[in-house]
Amino acid sequence: MIASSPRGGAEVENYELREEIRHGGASYFLQTSYNSESGQIQSSFFRDGAMFDSVVMDIDGEPVPSRLRELTKEIHQNSKRNFRVLLAARDRIGRASDPAPHLRLAEALLGRNLFIEAMQEAESAIEKGSKDSRAWMVIAESRYRLGQYEPALAAVDTGIRLSPDYPDLLNLKGRIHLKRRQCSEAVKSFTRAIELNMYYGEPYLNLIRAYLLNTIIKQDYDLSRGLDEKLKKNLDRVRQLNPFVRPEKLEEARALFEQQSYEEALEILDGLEAAGSRDPVDDIMLELYLSLLQGAEEFEDAQIESFLDRIREILDRNPTYADAWNSLGILYTAKCKIFMDKSREAFQKALEINDGYGKARKNLRLTENDRQGIFILLKALLD
Repeated sequence: MIASSPRGGAEVENYELREEIRHGGASYFLQTSYNSESGQIQSSFFRDGAMFDSVVMDIDGEPVPSRLRELTKEIHQNSKRNFRVLLAARDRIGRASDPAPHLRLAEALLGRNLFIEAMQEAESAIEKGSKDSRAWMVIAESRYRLGQYEPALAAVDTGIRLSPDYPDLLNLKGRIHLKRRQCSEAVKSFTRAIELNMYYGEPYLNLIRAYLLNTIIKQDYDLSRGLDEKLKKNLDRVRQLNPFVRPEKLEEARALFEQQSYEEALEILDGLEAAGSRDPVDDIMLELYLSLLQGAEEFEDAQIESFLDRIREILDRNPTYADAWNSLGILYTAKCKIFMDKSREAFQKALEINDGYGKARKNLRLTENDRQGIFILLKALLD
């Protein structure tokens, strides 16, 4: 506990938890704090003094000090548990011959901004026979985030050769071109990504960034034609299709553009790209998959319900988000598994009461078979 300050007429304390996490010879530092001025709880991981991952939660309404302390502790413990699951999952798969767990783990590590570790797992997946272009997507994204644009471009081109119609790869290729200030090439890549999936929101945002950068550096005159209409059309599409972009930021960028403050408008949109790099749908699916990698055969009902609520909220804001619908189907399968576990428990209880209850024994045997089948199905859906 650090300080006390008023917010909303009540005396609310800033509250902070700190903890060192050691694993496999490496040391990580977790800090979770409530800031009364911002009204936010932030949970952040550090390594070698540098922050590499952070999650922020806004606190709505009048905060109750005792509840804030409980919530901060809860978020801190969840952050620590999820991170330990990630590290333990990496230990568990070790030298596994199946490339799929390595690839999913690579995606989880990338989501945590552990770029070197993510590339190592993606390379392990490739070495073990993966032909999935997502492995090259992880490598390219990691290189991109490390500022290594040449190898990032080489990796993304390899991925595109495997999957020419994968819009995420085309969008990433455009982002790399944008960092290299190659506006024409960036526009071509973003446009192609949209042609492949017109409901994919991020390329529309990136197209605006490319047009604005071209206006600033005056690289291609043709790209500057009809700039007002291009900006309006693509801003509208971003608002409609990307549920993770704050609409007030889009309006701020639009106002700056109308004032011909192009560099300031681009700065706002560049910040949106950085903020939108982590998809909560992916986070949910990866957390579920990591539980499976840990050998967990049972899920907590409250955890799955929480995931379902989060996915439904995302779909309420963006009903055309295909990945969220796909994830909803996977979560319903996990819910099915929970009901099968409850069925097994009920039949076992019947046998505890009456060991000679033949019908209950038969039902238990049949349930065990289907229960294992659903577990195998769920893992296949998440691979």
